[in-house]
Amino acid sequence: MGRACGRLAPRLGPAPDGGRACGPPESSSWQRRGSSLKPATESSSTPAAPRRGAWVPQALIWVGIALAAVMSGVFLYRAATGYLLDVGVFRDAGRAFAEGWGLYGEDFPSRSGFAFLYPPFAALLFVPLTWVGETAMQVLWTIATIAAIYAILAMAATRLGARRPAFIAAGLSGPALAIEPIVSHMFFGQINVFLMLLVAVDVLGFTPHRLRGVGIGVAAGIKITPAAYAIVYLVRRDWGGVWRSAGAFFVTALIGAATAPEQAWRFWTEEFFILDRAGGPGFPPNQAITGPLTRAGMDPDLAAAIMGPGLIVFALLAMWAAYRLLAAGRRVETMLVTVLAVSLSAPVAVTHHWAGIIVAFPLLFLARDTIVRVAAGIVGIVNLVPFYEVYDDEQAEFAFQPLQWLVGNLQSFAGLAAFVLLLVAARRAAAPPLREFFSSPAPTPAEK
Repeated sequence: MGRACGRLAPRLGPAPDGGRACGPPESSSWQRRGSSLKPATESSSTPAAPRRGAWVPQALIWVGIALAAVMSGVFLYRAATGYLLDVGVFRDAGRAFAEGWGLYGEDFPSRSGFAFLYPPFAALLFVPLTWVGETAMQVLWTIATIAAIYAILAMAATRLGARRPAFIAAGLSGPALAIEPIVSHMFFGQINVFLMLLVAVDVLGFTPHRLRGVGIGVAAGIKITPAAYAIVYLVRRDWGGVWRSAGAFFVTALIGAATAPEQAWRFWTEEFFILDRAGGPGFPPNQAITGPLTRAGMDPDLAAAIMGPGLIVFALLAMWAAYRLLAAGRRVETMLVTVLAVSLSAPVAVTHHWAGIIVAFPLLFLARDTIVRVAAGIVGIVNLVPFYEVYDDEQAEFAFQPLQWLVGNLQSFAGLAAFVLLLVAARRAAAPPLREFFSSPAPTPAEK
C-alpha cells in the first residue's frame, strides 16, 4: 500500500493480488483464532475494494475496445453468412431431443455428420436453438458468447480491485477476443465460454452463499470437465459448496434420465467411457500434454496411459496451489491455475477447450505479483497465433522434427510454463502451513 502503511501501521495480511496490505486482521483471507488458522469472513457478493495501482491506462482501454469492436464484427459477419459447425450440432441435438430421436451413434440425425458428445440434459437445454432460424440462432449465439466473455472479465477485474471494472473489462475484451482459442471457439460456435461463465460465478465468489457450487454442478452436468473446479470448495473445506456442486450435477443427470431415459442410459453406460470421442491426441489443435507426446512420435495409447497418473499429479498440484492462493484471497489466480491444470492434463483439449485462459488478461494488467503477470503474459501472447497449423490436420503419424515440434506445440508449452510460474506464485503467497488444513477444525459457515 506504499505510504499508506506508516511505521506504526502493522502489515497484516495479503492483498487480493498478492501484495501486502495494511488494515485490521480481517483484511486477510485467513486469520488466527486461538492456536489454528481459519478463513476470515468473506462476502461472496461484495466486490474487492479498489486498490492503488489497480488500473489500466485509458488510452490502452480504448484501443482494446476498438479491437473488441473489430473482432465482434468479424464474428457476427461469419455467424450471419457462414456455418458454425458445433452450434449446428447442438441445434440438431435439440431437435432430436424434442422429437424423441436418438442422440448418439447412427441414430443421431446430424446434418454435418459430427456426433453429439454431451449428456441428454445438454440436449434439453439446446431445444430453444430450434425455435428460430439457423442464421438468427448463430447470430444470437455469437452475441451471447461475446457478452459472456465480457462478464467473466468484469468479474475478474472486480475481484482484482479495479476502480472501473466494467470499463476495464470492455478494454480487455479486445485481446481476449483475439486469442486463437476464442477465435476458434467463435468460428465453431462452441459452448465452453458459457461453461466458464458458470464456473467463474462460483470460483470468483459472485454466487450467493446458499447457491455456492451450483454453477459448477450445472456446468458439469452439461460437460463433465467443469467438475474439476469444485476443488475451490474442497480446499477451503466448504463442504456445503462441495455438496451443492455434486447435488446440482446429479439433478442434471436425473433430469436427463427422466426426460430421455434410453439416451441417458446409453450416454452414462457407453458414450461417457469413450475417451477419444472428441478426437485423437495427435490432432494438431490438441494442446493437452498428450498432443506434444504423440506428435513427438509416441504411440497415442502410451501417451494416454502416461497422462493417467499425470492427471493425478496435475490435480494434486492444482489443489495445493488453490489452497495457498485462496488463503491469500487470490481467486483469479486460482481460476487460471485450475484452467491450465484441466487443459494440460485432459486426454484431449483442442484449443477452444482452453477458453478459460481469458482470465489471464485481467491478471496481466491488474495483478501486482510480477510472477503472475509474467505467467499471464506468456499465456496471452503465445495464444494469439495458431502455431499448431505447422502440422497437417490430416496427418495420421508423426515423426519427431525438433523445430516443427517446438513451434507446433507452443500453446501447450506456454500453458505448462505459466502453470509452473503460478505454482511459484502460490508458494510465495501468504498462507498457513498445510498441516493447519488437517489439524484445525473446519470453518463454520460464517467464516467461509
